[in-house]
Amino acid sequence: MRPNLERVPGEDDALAARILRDLPAVIDEAVLARLGRSAVLALGRYSARQVVVALRTRSAGQLRDALTAAAVCEQLGLADPRDTMVGLAPHLHVARELGLDAPRLFADVAGRLPAGDVATLVRTFGGRTDVRLPGFGWVLVDTPDGPDFVPAL
Repeated sequence: MRPNLERVPGEDDALAARILRDLPAVIDEAVLARLGRSAVLALGRYSARQVVVALRTRSAGQLRDALTAAAVCEQLGLADPRDTMVGLAPHLHVARELGLDAPRLFADVAGRLPAGDVATLVRTFGGRTDVRLPGFGWVLVDTPDGPDFVPAL
């Protein structure tokens, strides 16, 4: 398997960044209803790429954007909760690496979402202390450009 920045297309990063910029502080169902399938794909890819950028640049703001993109993507995509946790594991890892208060970061992002399963999952996952990358199917690798995540599955 190739690292995230190499294997995940980035041509929709500008679209995802625009979607994130235009989201209100509290995202409701009406806002979500206006986002289509292209938004789900763009936000999912953006999240997978930008969590790596956040790690490399040590940017808490970039990590928040990556986590928000993941959370909104999950809200729109209605993924299996186990898949959601696998996708969030790198975000939790990076939050710890940056010395951030991970439970607070995840709770803040969850607080922007409509109440429900996804918000609860994001909030709860951010508070877990047992999450390690290998247990969630990820390997942190060194590339010539810096650290990156590779799916171990």
